[in-house]
Amino acid sequence: MAAFLVLADTSIVNVAAPVLQSDLGAGFAETQWVVAVYQLTYAVLLITGGRLGDLYGRRRLFVLGLVGFVITSAACGFATSPTALIAARALQGATAALMYPQTLAVIQVVVPPERRPKAFAALGMVVSGATIAGPMISGVLIELDILGSSWRPAFLLNLPIGLLGVLAALKFLPESRSEQARKLDLPSVLLVTAALGCLIYPLIEGHERGWPWWSLALMLLSLPLFAAFHLRCTQVHRVTQSALVPPSLWRDRAFTVGLVMYVLAYSGIASFFLYQSLMLQFAYGYSALAVAAIMSPFAIGSMAGYYSSTPFAKRTSGRVAVTVGALIWALGDIAVGATTLLAGNELKGWYFVPSFVIAGFGLGIALAPLLGVVLGSVRSSDAGSASGTLSTGQQVGAVLGVALIGVVFFGTLGSAAERSAEQRSTTVHATLVATEGAERADRLTKDFASCVVARGEGGTTAEGPCRPLAAAADPAVTTQLTEASRHDYRMAYGVSAFVLAAAAALVALGVRFLPRPAPAPKP
Repeated sequence: MAAFLVLADTSIVNVAAPVLQSDLGAGFAETQWVVAVYQLTYAVLLITGGRLGDLYGRRRLFVLGLVGFVITSAACGFATSPTALIAARALQGATAALMYPQTLAVIQVVVPPERRPKAFAALGMVVSGATIAGPMISGVLIELDILGSSWRPAFLLNLPIGLLGVLAALKFLPESRSEQARKLDLPSVLLVTAALGCLIYPLIEGHERGWPWWSLALMLLSLPLFAAFHLRCTQVHRVTQSALVPPSLWRDRAFTVGLVMYVLAYSGIASFFLYQSLMLQFAYGYSALAVAAIMSPFAIGSMAGYYSSTPFAKRTSGRVAVTVGALIWALGDIAVGATTLLAGNELKGWYFVPSFVIAGFGLGIALAPLLGVVLGSVRSSDAGSASGTLSTGQQVGAVLGVALIGVVFFGTLGSAAERSAEQRSTTVHATLVATEGAERADRLTKDFASCVVARGEGGTTAEGPCRPLAAAADPAVTTQLTEASRHDYRMAYGVSAFVLAAAAALVALGVRFLPRPAPAPKP
């Protein structure tokens, strides 16, 4: 139950993002933060949450984290401003980091060894189910619009489920802790949080603010902060052997290559759906439920790939499965980009079904054996630390994906909007002269150009230069605005899909740089 809540809340916002953006009057950057900040705080505190459970009791931390998750979910559901929602999402991610590691640890400690494979398989099913169900749950709740609550039940649904989980944990979950628990290193947590913040904040905010000088300065500042984090880990490891990331891992080529592969792989999942949701809802007027339905073939394909991966890896190898899966994934992303760009403004959601199935199938084949392939190449003495750090890398990759693909998406959207404004203004002016007169036509044409550019920067037809056009209500102008918006969003998402295809192809390439594990000694 807890695992379902944590994972569903990473995907549930992708469908809800355009609706809550309109409802709260948020900009594009604030919408990105709603998605990314949850995964950021979850990522940087994941290892710390596990160690707190080892030190102070896993049931205690699980219950504390779940209670916090319920409270912060309520804060998300009742948020009245983008800032309040972003703050609540940050705290929600922190509480998830307290809760989720205890789930894995309790299975390891409480479940008998012979039953653990089934327990972890069940957990894998829950994780996959949450990823699929999150967007659908969000779409259904937004479509129902219970008492005019729009997107809010997507968060408030966590309350009854979470409270039931608390009661079940208090009654059935035994307390456990580690006798050899390693100490916490809060300075390392603060350093890596600051470093990631300095890198991610300007990537998200830079485009909307016109890339001011401080955006580059912050990104440069992240470099010495990452270096300070490494030095701190080295110092702590030398004294207490409890570094957040043991320094020996960075000298292991299998770990460094594997971490890059993880970041690349998971950078393409959240951003893939977030920006498609923005395109379909803002430019094409699809409902949240319709967008969730359009995304479902990807989830079905990934489930099929996940279950096909094990027999395929047995017939070939895990390395081959990752390589082939990532290449199929890249091919599917290329098909998504080509569909988006070639279909024209008459693009329909169902056009994506074949390419989504292909991309999802490849993803499932690649990701199922990825951890085993990477850890199989890492020194056995570092396997435990590498596993925890790679799990953190998943979430960091998701955050970086939202930020970096956002730079591509919104940069392309803004450029396309400027070209559309210039190309369509002549047609609009000729139309308006016939109905509004020359002087008013000149003024409205300037408003049209400004409106197209503003919409490419996150504005709506009810704001700024778009307001006079809405008041004029000329059907021809409205049509040109709609066509411009569809064209611009298609360009943005199409280019983004090709970038995501390149990331998937690099995952396949990364397998070649992983050292092969030493053969098992003959008996």
